[in-house]
Amino acid sequence: QDDCPSLAEVLKVVRRSVWSRWENKAGKDLLTLSQERGSSMAYSMLAKSLGMVKEVKREFYEERQTVWVFVNGDIQPRRATVMEDTPEECDDVLLEFWDGDDPPERVERCLIRAMWS
Repeated sequence: QDDCPSLAEVLKVVRRSVWSRWENKAGKDLLTLSQERGSSMAYSMLAKSLGMVKEVKREFYEERQTVWVFVNGDIQPRRATVMEDTPEECDDVLLEFWDGDDPPERVERCLIRAMWS
């Protein structure tokens, strides 16, 4: 089950030192069980409670800035150049990839990280 309201209640009542070390008879903890069972919302809540997840600050991207693009399923991020100034509130960024000859395309902000050179 992916029942976050019930999980939140349990996490409020049971000390973190207790629930974070709990394991079933097979030796699996709550985080592992939530992942194995496809309970993504429960996994997210547990990971946040354990301090494993941190919200990334939205950045302003400047025209001609170089960035990494992390695509799900790809091992290596792709390099790209930002084609226009993009404020923090925009959900996508116009990019031109360094590899290939494709025209610039809009990419979801959550896939992009600034390249520090």
